[in-house]
Amino acid sequence: MKGILFIVLLFSSLHAFSGDQDSSEQNLPELVEARDFSNDAVLARREGMPILLLVSQERCPFCRQIKREILGPMIASGEYLGRLLIREILIDSPGSSVRDFKGNTQTSRAFAIGYKIQLTPTLLFLDPDGNELAERIVGIQTPELFYYYVDRAVQDAIAAFPGRS
Repeated sequence: MKGILFIVLLFSSLHAFSGDQDSSEQNLPELVEARDFSNDAVLARREGMPILLLVSQERCPFCRQIKREILGPMIASGEYLGRLLIREILIDSPGSSVRDFKGNTQTSRAFAIGYKIQLTPTLLFLDPDGNELAERIVGIQTPELFYYYVDRAVQDAIAAFPGRS
């Protein structure tokens, strides 16, 4: 009987824990899914800010982790408002298309292949012409230092933004 009670309590606590994770994700702002980079480029150029692009997949647990632990809190903090345009592109959505920086429409997957992206999550730091401004970040190598690496790449991209000296 004690064994059954332990199992019931264990599953109850696991369910409660997963519910807490879901509610914490619900409290974070959602990333804007990229649909038209030519429009995003106009905004980025006008405001003088680079584009941070998360290349992700719907079923990628590390992509969800980056959104939950890094990008969501970055947006929520307001610290990057007016300094960085944050977008996401899902490469596993069937039939999803995106307008690239030149105004051409292509699938999201083809767009990612154009940047030679092989793994998700990948973070790109782009100028309004689609050129990389800072070293891309692929995967999550060191979770406890990951925010530092992302922030450092953001600062590098801001410093390298065209027109800044």
